[in-house]
Amino acid sequence: MKKSWLFFPVLVFLLVFPSVTSAASIAYFTVTWENGGQSTSPALLKEGTVYTRASFLESAGLQASRSSTRSGTVYTYSGWKKTVTVTTASTKGKLDGQTVSLGGRPFVYKDELYLPARFVVQALDGETVSWNAKSRVYTAKNLQFFSSASAVYGGVTYTVDKQTGKLYAQAPAGQPKLIANLGSELYDMVDFNFRKTDGGLLYLTITDVYGEPHINNKWYTLILKEGMVIRQASVGYWQRYGDNVKMYGDNLILTDGKLLRVIEDGTGKVKETLDLVKLGGINDKYLVEAMDDDFLLIRPNQKGLLMLIDRKTGSNTLLYKELLDADQQLYAETNDVPFHGDQLEFVRRTGNLLQFKNQAVLDGRVYEYDLSKTRP
Repeated sequence: MKKSWLFFPVLVFLLVFPSVTSAASIAYFTVTWENGGQSTSPALLKEGTVYTRASFLESAGLQASRSSTRSGTVYTYSGWKKTVTVTTASTKGKLDGQTVSLGGRPFVYKDELYLPARFVVQALDGETVSWNAKSRVYTAKNLQFFSSASAVYGGVTYTVDKQTGKLYAQAPAGQPKLIANLGSELYDMVDFNFRKTDGGLLYLTITDVYGEPHINNKWYTLILKEGMVIRQASVGYWQRYGDNVKMYGDNLILTDGKLLRVIEDGTGKVKETLDLVKLGGINDKYLVEAMDDDFLLIRPNQKGLLMLIDRKTGSNTLLYKELLDADQQLYAETNDVPFHGDQLEFVRRTGNLLQFKNQAVLDGRVYEYDLSKTRP
């Protein structure tokens, strides 16, 4: 049986490793990840042991660091509930705080650290499947991911397990405590934003910008009282950026893009629920860009045209039609770079006047809309 599937890894290996030391020869490391993804990469066979790049640990979400000692270089790989420590001077290392045998001595080749493949599989909670001595293929399966993102606020470390979407809080002297399930996997550029309210609540926003070229924008919003999550929501946008407003007056705002909840500060009670789809007239997810007792500014994800909702009369006004000239209106209707729609940005309210800037032209002009125009 022909092993034609090995041709590409061989070619890659020869390009990356034009020469292999006499003490090592070419091998291959084939793995299946917990999410079903598969990969085959060049490896080295040395003294009967298959070695693979330590960067596999980073592929699993672990963060790498290193330090120099008299006996060798110490490499540490850390992630959510996973820590791996090895040194180039020893056949032993530490896995989650326990001393273990590596099954070989780590070494650096072409500026990359190599570790015994069997130990890498063990460290990532995988399973060794087989070693084919004839084709020199080491196969493993079910390698796990340990990627996470963390931030510290008020002395408490908040960590989200990216694979499960579970959010944990850990006090300085305590253990991680599960406080919420965000409901989906997180992927790439995860960021935390904390805001303490006058009523003693904590408004936590976790954003995840992902995809290529980062066109997905996911928001997770949580309201905490005395360390416990009492309200939460999430919404995902596609090719749409910008901030959902978090508060107005003494009220907090939560949205899933279609419904908006007004939350009372201090108690966390839901004071009001608004149907954004009904108000906007388009079946889409909406950004909430400003709010007050008598108005609401919302923008549908796809069309991207900013709408003014008069909360007293229920009227819906497309602001670009009211504020922009004919050329700017045409641009708002046909533009798709960097996203569809207008680029009106709310600045402030002065009395009944709502003030905006047009980020599409950056002319410094302030555009004003009089709320009294929509009222009898």
